Amino acid sequence: MYRNKSKLIARLGYTLIILIICVSSVAAQQPTTIDLPGAIRMALEKNENYQVALQEVEKADARIKEAVSGALPQISGDVTYMRNWEVPSTVIQFGNEVQTLKIGATNNFTAALTLTQPIYAGGRTGSALKIAGFAKHYSREALVQARQELKIQVYNGFYGALLAEQVLKVNQEAQELAQENLDLVQKMFNQGMSAEFDYLRAQVAVANLQPAVLKAKNDAQVASTALKNLLGMPLDSPIEIQSDLDSTKFILPPIDPDAAKDEVLANRPEIKMSDFGNKISKQLITIAGAGYRPSLYFSTSLQYQRQYETGRPFGEKWGRSTFSALALSVPIFDSWRTPSQVKQARIDYSEGLLRDEAIHKGMLLDFQQCLGSYLEARNRLSTQGDAVGLARRGLDIANVRFENGVGTQLEISDARLSLSQAEINRAVAFHDLAVSYAALLRSLGRDINP
Repeated sequence: MYRNKSKLIARLGYTLIILIICVSSVAAQQPTTIDLPGAIRMALEKNENYQVALQEVEKADARIKEAVSGALPQISGDVTYMRNWEVPSTVIQFGNEVQTLKIGATNNFTAALTLTQPIYAGGRTGSALKIAGFAKHYSREALVQARQELKIQVYNGFYGALLAEQVLKVNQEAQELAQENLDLVQKMFNQGMSAEFDYLRAQVAVANLQPAVLKAKNDAQVASTALKNLLGMPLDSPIEIQSDLDSTKFILPPIDPDAAKDEVLANRPEIKMSDFGNKISKQLITIAGAGYRPSLYFSTSLQYQRQYETGRPFGEKWGRSTFSALALSVPIFDSWRTPSQVKQARIDYSEGLLRDEAIHKGMLLDFQQCLGSYLEARNRLSTQGDAVGLARRGLDIANVRFENGVGTQLEISDARLSLSQAEINRAVAFHDLAVSYAALLRSLGRDINP
């Protein structure tokens, strides 16, 4: 009896484990639904390049503290032990008598606590502090740029995957329409109402669409994998892209070109980064020129000494001494090192100004190109909706004509091809509008929010 109960309990346990595994497997296979706002949030949380930009901002804060430390006092503690294997000696003569005296002892301990305060370092400390501040602003603008570039990548990846899915659906629909037409032609051929040539053409049409469907499936899979990689998701996890295909959310009010140019120059992070880079280069000239100027430091020290021949270090009281000092260092000749460094720093600054002009022109050119692409995509999409409706109506008419014996199989093939091309053109136009919308906002220096 107990054995039967044990067997029953074991079977129930095994059954429960199998059910848990099955449920877990089914849950694991459920696709993750991703919309555009969610994709952007995931990318900002998991994308490696953006995380590096975040850490650069933290590093800039540390650089500022490092620069400030150059103007603050430094306190150091030192303990030194020196053993004289042969104690140095000196010779002293008193009249005709010569005496040899040892200087020091075999064991020598020194413990010192020293405070050093820079008073003037030739302008290096002040320039280093300014550079650290400019570097922090630079890293913040770099973070803005990284965030914008990441959002652009998400737009491209998200709508690229959506476009690949739509192209796949269009090709599958075309294949289904061709198969339906083949079934109709076969019935008519069997009843003697259609020529063998039409039957063969219908078969060829179905066969010709198979490569396009296979290619579209592969393209959709590749685009989906690329999107998952961008979002930091496991590449083998299934996803489902969710989008309402509403083009009105990508419509911007009319843009005044002159006002837009001012907006570009005021908002683009690349321009701000170039400006801060030039400010850093200018301060580097000051640092290089510090080699011409003197340096003044103050220091004070508390020391304890212990010298002995035999015994222990703490066997007797240590001697104590204190002192303070001002150290002035005046450069006289450094083999033309400072003039060379100053020249290099000035050349770097001049190159930065030239790059700054090139960046200004590049940002304005980027805006003009993005605006042209956006307007072209918006106009193209507005015409594609009518084209799809007309193409679908044309296919219906071609089918009716063929069923009534007044049309040809060629008319159906042309109408079906026109419909597929119109649907793909509409999908491409929607993709281009979404991507160019994000690119236009980026070119204006505006934040890209879905």
